[in-house]
Amino acid sequence: MRIATRTATILLIALILTSCGFALRGTTNAPISNDTVYVQSAQANSPLTQALTAALVQAQLRLVDSERSANYVLQLNAETFDSRTSTVNGRARAAQYNLQLGTQVSLSQRGAQLLSDEALSVERSYFEDSANIAGSTQEIEVLQEEMRRELVEQIMSRLRAAAQGA
Repeated sequence: MRIATRTATILLIALILTSCGFALRGTTNAPISNDTVYVQSAQANSPLTQALTAALVQAQLRLVDSERSANYVLQLNAETFDSRTSTVNGRARAAQYNLQLGTQVSLSQRGAQLLSDEALSVERSYFEDSANIAGSTQEIEVLQEEMRRELVEQIMSRLRAAAQGA
C-alpha cells in the first residue's frame, strides 16, 4: 500500500510539473533546431560569443560561415560590463557593488527582421571582503561567468520566441 501511494504521489508531482511548463535549465528544445545560423559578433572571440555559439550548437543548430548560406542571422553587439558602488563601509570604502552585464541582439531570417536591436542585461550584487582581495577577485570572475550564462539563456529564449512568431 505504501509503495502504491509513493508511486502515485511521484507521478502526480511529475504530471503537475510538466503540465505547468516547468523544465530544467537548458533542456528546452529550440523550435529552430536543425536550422542554419550565422552569428555576426562585434567581439568574435569574447567569452559571451563563445558561450552563445556553444548554446546554439547544443540546441542542434548548425553554425555557418556566411550570411548567404544561413537561414537565420544573429547579430550580437559588444558585451558591456559595469560595476557601481552600492554601499560603503565605516572606512568610506566600497562594501557592496552592483554588477551589470549586457549586450544588444538582433535576429533576421532571410532579410526579414524578427528581433531588432533588443537590449538584454543581467544584474548581480556583490559584497567585497577587504581582508581577502584575491578571493574577492575570484568571486567577481565566477559572478561574471554566471551572468554570461544567464545572458545566453535570455538570448536563446528570445530566439525561440522570435522563431515561433515567424
